[in-house]
Amino acid sequence: MHGTLGELFDEIGWAGGIIVALTGTTIYGWIKLWTSQFKLLKSASLATLHSQLYEKGGKYIKRGEITLSELDDLEYTWNAYHGLKGNGTGEKIYQKCRDLPIMDYQTNSDWQEVEEVAAEHEAKRNA
Repeated sequence: MHGTLGELFDEIGWAGGIIVALTGTTIYGWIKLWTSQFKLLKSASLATLHSQLYEKGGKYIKRGEITLSELDDLEYTWNAYHGLKGNGTGEKIYQKCRDLPIMDYQTNSDWQEVEEVAAEHEAKRNA
């Protein structure tokens, strides 16, 4: 071999070449494993969001009305579902829920703290 690369291989020798090959293979294996795990986690998240969207949306549609808090919660679920490339049926459910009449909203005293945190979050989000 000629040039700088050839000199490098001459100095490293076969042992160095084997180390480089094994390290590269190991890194490739980790990347492949991580990619596979990421795809599985994405599928699991999509399945969970799908279930929530269909269950909650179906309940609201059947009831014929929705509270502002329920609509806000459904919006968070829909945005995550849509961001993971959820299907068009989920969009139809979400849009149908958005068209439902808003029923009078009354906070539950047991959930007052949660409602306050949600209101702060909403204010920050809209700021």
